[in-house]
Amino acid sequence: MQRDRLKDLEQWRHDPYHKPLLIRGCRQVGKSWLVREFGKQFDTFIEINFEKNKLVHSYFSGDINIDVILEKLALHHRVKITPGKTLLFFDEIQTCEGALQSLRYFKEDKPDIHIIAAGSLLDFALNKLGIAVGRVQFLQLYPLSFGEYLTVLGLQDLREFLFKQQNDPIVDQQLTDHLKNYMWLGGMPAVINAWIADRDPVICQSLQDEIIESYQIDFHRYAKQHEIPHVTKVFESIPAMIGKKFIYSYVDQHSRVDVIKNALMLLETAGIAILCHHTSANQLPLGAQQDDKKFKVYYFDIGIAQRLLGLDIKQWLIKSFRLSNQGEIAEQLVAQELMAYENFHKRAKLYYWHREAKSSNAEIDFVIAKNGDIIPVEVKSAAKGRMKSLQLFLESHPNSEFGLKISTGQFAQQNNLIEIPLFGIEGYLYS
Repeated sequence: MQRDRLKDLEQWRHDPYHKPLLIRGCRQVGKSWLVREFGKQFDTFIEINFEKNKLVHSYFSGDINIDVILEKLALHHRVKITPGKTLLFFDEIQTCEGALQSLRYFKEDKPDIHIIAAGSLLDFALNKLGIAVGRVQFLQLYPLSFGEYLTVLGLQDLREFLFKQQNDPIVDQQLTDHLKNYMWLGGMPAVINAWIADRDPVICQSLQDEIIESYQIDFHRYAKQHEIPHVTKVFESIPAMIGKKFIYSYVDQHSRVDVIKNALMLLETAGIAILCHHTSANQLPLGAQQDDKKFKVYYFDIGIAQRLLGLDIKQWLIKSFRLSNQGEIAEQLVAQELMAYENFHKRAKLYYWHREAKSSNAEIDFVIAKNGDIIPVEVKSAAKGRMKSLQLFLESHPNSEFGLKISTGQFAQQNNLIEIPLFGIEGYLYS
């Protein structure tokens, strides 16, 4: 396994102003693996799992004294903790409030110590306890992107080719075939590892089922007993509403809006539901013109979403790569890719634009900012398709000079429209 964020961790290590690092992300996206792999670069690596080791909780009770804590950890693990040469890893830190609160004091009292903390339900603890601003740094980890998928398959040359944004019939077909597999596999590390090892779709889908079950079991950890049925309904409803404006009554017409809204918020905090808000998109930042009442919802992983939708893997593998009547799945892919290549220090935010008018209804799937430009993005499940909404957007937004079309087509540019294939998102964003 190879993750792009390893390079970011190496940068963090050598930053003279580094702060304790909090890694956020869904369960099973590879947070612990990432830190352990990074820990191999240090002379000593100390891992404390606060969920498994309750005894260590006592080190962080009462008054917090970092020198005393370090002394106890060194004795407990029988190793010497040396600044610059030792990496401390606090896993499942959300289960120990004292440990989470101690991070600010590591920055204040022992800034030369390298310490990383992670937890699958970390954001719930952060919402409850808060964290001292300016005392920690964040790193957001998502499932593997398509680019990372190519890298772990040993196809770094194909990944690098994407940055050229050139058309090549042979290479394009190879990339299309790999994208087809990625769209049903998704980016969960356990599923990708199984695919690399066995190339057996049955095994991979069994792992997806296990991941789905583990997420449902987690409902009991962050939702109250009476909330669990509603959280479950939202969890199962999201894949069917991908790409559509989220309507609470579509989840359950018999439940109150505030009940469904709360369930959705819990899933968003857990990193499972990814909200894409409407923005008027007249100027930057896009979030300043966000409408909190209008949003679409995407899933955290395309493979898990397709599994919940009852994907027939045999048909998917046998048929040629077609996304006709599957535009929502193409949107899910684009949403996932946009998040993966966003600033990793914070949770990525997605935006779209919608004009609701009797005479002229229009919607832009995504709106992104790149190099100071506001770019409307249309996702098409076929190479050809009408671009009326995009033209209406450009006409009504003088600050946007061109639009972006992402489809099963090729790289192209004409007038105020740039076209890229579905597999070319990373290459375009970093060009």
